[in-house]
Amino acid sequence: MSRVRLKYTREEPVKYISHLDLLRTFNRAIKRAGIPIVYSQGFNPHPIISFGLPLPVGVTSESEYMDIELEADMDPQNIIEQLNEALPGGIRITKAVKLGDRADKIASVIALADYRVMVDLKKRMNVSFSEQINKLLESDEILIEKQGKKDVKLVNIRKDIHHLRVEQENGDHIVLGMRLSAGSSSNLKPELVVQALEKYIPDFEVDFVKIHRMRLLLENGLEI
Repeated sequence: MSRVRLKYTREEPVKYISHLDLLRTFNRAIKRAGIPIVYSQGFNPHPIISFGLPLPVGVTSESEYMDIELEADMDPQNIIEQLNEALPGGIRITKAVKLGDRADKIASVIALADYRVMVDLKKRMNVSFSEQINKLLESDEILIEKQGKKDVKLVNIRKDIHHLRVEQENGDHIVLGMRLSAGSSSNLKPELVVQALEKYIPDFEVDFVKIHRMRLLLENGLEI
């Protein structure tokens, strides 16, 4: 048996499918492609697949990951080619790497995520947005309401914002670059950062937000 880590995209045509639908899509594609994947034991066996950080509905990405276990050794390039022939448009395998026996599961190594967030405002701002962001990041506290399992809590998200910068500012259209905590220990969604900006920055009134995940990273900032 062997383990393989796959990197794949999730583009516009499939951005509204749920994580469960994505799992079903991969299950069918793996079967059609003839990939010799290992199945679980029991009454209802299923392919052994470990996903990285589930992507919210409506968000696109060029850097998603999953680990699969194979019954027999297989050339990574052949896996890429066979799966891409079986997958629907909008999902493409871009990389396949064999893993060692002691390699950690993908979900446990993800620590950071880079996003590009495009924001359309309801009106043009009367202040320099870049200056307002820099001023906000000087604070030790950025408090925002976050829905918990039982109730809404006020949480400080400042420590989970590693980078936040303006990549483009054109009247009522702003493009933000964000590096946020991600993974099992701490996971900050870009939507919450946008909510915080609405709360703390004058005239920042959001009309529409589009989010694209660019990279998933290790704790040291290196790409997986």
